[in-house]
Amino acid sequence: MTNYEKTKAELEAFKACPGDEVKKQFQIISDSFVLMTRNEQAELAQQFYSWAEGERTSWTQQPLKYCFAKLLLGLDYFLGDQHEIALRTLDEAQKLFEEQDEKEGAGICLEVKGGVYRTLGDFELSLKTAMEAYEILRPSGTFKTFVLVALLNTAYNNLELQNPDESLKWFRLALEQSEKNGNVYWINYSLQGLGKVMLMEKKFPEAKNCFERSLALSEKENNPQGIANASTELANYYFQTGNFAEAERLNKQALSIREQHNYTGGAVTSYIRLGEVYIKQSRPDDAHNILVKGLEVAEQIKVKPKISQIHFLLSENYGIKGDIAKSLEHYKHFHSVREQVEREDNARKLKNVQMIFEAEQTKKENAIIKKQKEEIERKNFELQETIDELTLARVSKKARTLTFIIAIVLFIIDDFILGFVLEMLNSNNYFLSLAVKMGIIFSLSPINAAIEKYMLKKVIKKRKAGEPSMKGVLSGNAQVILSKG
Repeated sequence: MTNYEKTKAELEAFKACPGDEVKKQFQIISDSFVLMTRNEQAELAQQFYSWAEGERTSWTQQPLKYCFAKLLLGLDYFLGDQHEIALRTLDEAQKLFEEQDEKEGAGICLEVKGGVYRTLGDFELSLKTAMEAYEILRPSGTFKTFVLVALLNTAYNNLELQNPDESLKWFRLALEQSEKNGNVYWINYSLQGLGKVMLMEKKFPEAKNCFERSLALSEKENNPQGIANASTELANYYFQTGNFAEAERLNKQALSIREQHNYTGGAVTSYIRLGEVYIKQSRPDDAHNILVKGLEVAEQIKVKPKISQIHFLLSENYGIKGDIAKSLEHYKHFHSVREQVEREDNARKLKNVQMIFEAEQTKKENAIIKKQKEEIERKNFELQETIDELTLARVSKKARTLTFIIAIVLFIIDDFILGFVLEMLNSNNYFLSLAVKMGIIFSLSPINAAIEKYMLKKVIKKRKAGEPSMKGVLSGNAQVILSKG
């Protein structure tokens, strides 16, 4: 069974699964979803969301299915390099999860958003988001895959922020967890991350070993994306160690896979890496052609950090060719785009601060509302108990009155009937009369209890029927009396 067929079957199982199995089933889906090609991912994510949108109104008992469908759509947009719409969709999904008080679902949304921020070059925001998601997802153990993603995002962001020791710690933890779970896909990413740290620290043999292990695993699993990523990292190793011919071969291999499978963002990276290799090899025409192609694709998917990087390389390449005017033009573009990135980063950070403030305010308001609700419920309970006690007292009083009337009637009847009987028998048996009276007296207690039980049943029946003055059913003491009666 292919990854496409497997994921399609898992999505069908998700549609039919009961509410308490939704999260477990989504975890299973996420493991196979990332292994599909881009076209397959887009097809199934869109189909699944369309189905969820159509079924949404009937999900009063299972609203999480729609939430996860929205999340999967946001993940698909991210993997397809549609970053702006991915962030909007993930924001919507996160809000839906929060409305259901489903922290883990909201945590996954945060995790995927962190991946978008990292792609856009906002490593500080991505790091903060990844660590927040990790703290939400780690305790339950339900979403092991997304816990791994959080570990890796944390590690990669620390690497980008020039914190190699911290990055190494998180990569090792991610590798340990990946191997424990037997998840080859994330073992590859962990190995690549460890290799990048080793390369940064000029530990070349260790770096090469990590990249080669990752490439071998990807080829064994026939994972195109893993092969492309590992080839790129190994190419970077050869680039830094001066073997430009091998760096070119591996980068071309990665580019071919990415173009074939529509991994657009990765393809831009390959264009950049090949441009760097051609510049080092003094092949300015080849460098120009590949960088212009990369610039065109990068502008299509609006990844400004990579656009900025390509303009810088084009400026350098024109400088080598001696075309100072063109070099200056691209250098200006480089600065202009970089400034746009910085402004957008600042705006995003400001928005994030505002979102955090609003979230904290919402939490405070929810805490107050929750406290007020608990107080209302407590008062209602106390009021209900008071009503029950008053009702019981009223019923008991009526029962005693009726019992007293019954006692009087019985004594009257006793005197009349017993006097008539004794007169017929021509006898005056004092002890017989006393025994009858004692029997009447001892029967008053069960008579009173029976009357109380009957009257309480009538009251409860009226309350269940929803009469305006009778809300709910009796609690506490009344139920005890009924059970004893």
